[in-house]
Amino acid sequence: MKRIVHSTEAAASIAGCMEGGPCLVYGHKAPDLDAVASSVAYASLMRSLGYDCDARLAGAANRESELAGSIFGFSLPPVQAFVPRGSRLILTDHSEYAQSVDGAREASIIQLIDHHAPGDIDRDAVPFVRTAPVGASSTLVWELFSETGTELDRQTAGLLLSGILSDTHKLSKQGTGPRDIRAFGALSSMLGLGGRAIDGIFTRLREASRDYAGMSDAEVFLHDCKSYEMCGQKMRVASMDWDSPSGTDEFIDRMLGAMAVLAEDGEMLFAKVDLGTGGCCVLYSGDDAGAVAGRAFGAPVREGVCFSERKLNRKLHIVPMLAAAMQETI
Repeated sequence: MKRIVHSTEAAASIAGCMEGGPCLVYGHKAPDLDAVASSVAYASLMRSLGYDCDARLAGAANRESELAGSIFGFSLPPVQAFVPRGSRLILTDHSEYAQSVDGAREASIIQLIDHHAPGDIDRDAVPFVRTAPVGASSTLVWELFSETGTELDRQTAGLLLSGILSDTHKLSKQGTGPRDIRAFGALSSMLGLGGRAIDGIFTRLREASRDYAGMSDAEVFLHDCKSYEMCGQKMRVASMDWDSPSGTDEFIDRMLGAMAVLAEDGEMLFAKVDLGTGGCCVLYSGDDAGAVAGRAFGAPVREGVCFSERKLNRKLHIVPMLAAAMQETI
């Protein structure tokens, strides 16, 4: 049974798995800001503790991450979309092989830092695991800086603050808890940022996350898209916003068209579209996707589209609802 890691033994537990050479830290594919922030900051923590460790991106950073780098003065790591067999990896913000950098199945995963429900990566086989149902993986990284007594520089503090801001929607998102609030308060205080400044940064980050200008329809779908495997079935679930009160039907038609092209043989595609007018749509494409969507979200309002009057969170609602529907299907 995996040993519970208490705050007084975090550094020793980390040391126990870090011997053996250099390692790379990765967030998930199609990295969002929390994936970027948690991986880059955790690599910084490992270097501060004396280990040969660098961050990489499994795919191109999104516009929100680029903006956060500009605001807080940190450089985004290079993209390295494949790792050779035997590479030593630390994974943040995911625990699904489908979301990991290509080659992860043949790599040695030595640490896992994540705030999602358990995926198919065997946590009992990973030497050091820190997981909790908090609002952001960046919160867990901040806690490990504190527990190991490692000083935060301003760049890394800004990085972690941006990750928490983004993934908790400025502490308003369902799933945000006291630990996120504590980390957010400590980082804001360290950076000397008051409420007005935080509001301004958050507004800019949100605008960047919803900026689809110059992107193809496929790029819009893929820019915040995660891969899963449920009951042996491969699927991808995208998340996006549409705030304009006009043009909603046209946008949905575009996304359905892109999904039909992107779907690989036997794959199901889903997309959560939060609507500025309230509620959200869940789009679906692929063989049997309609049956699964109907079980999960109710009868479609039109072909390819289900509607929910309440906002649905991908981590807390969409994925568990799809998993339950898949269990009913088999």
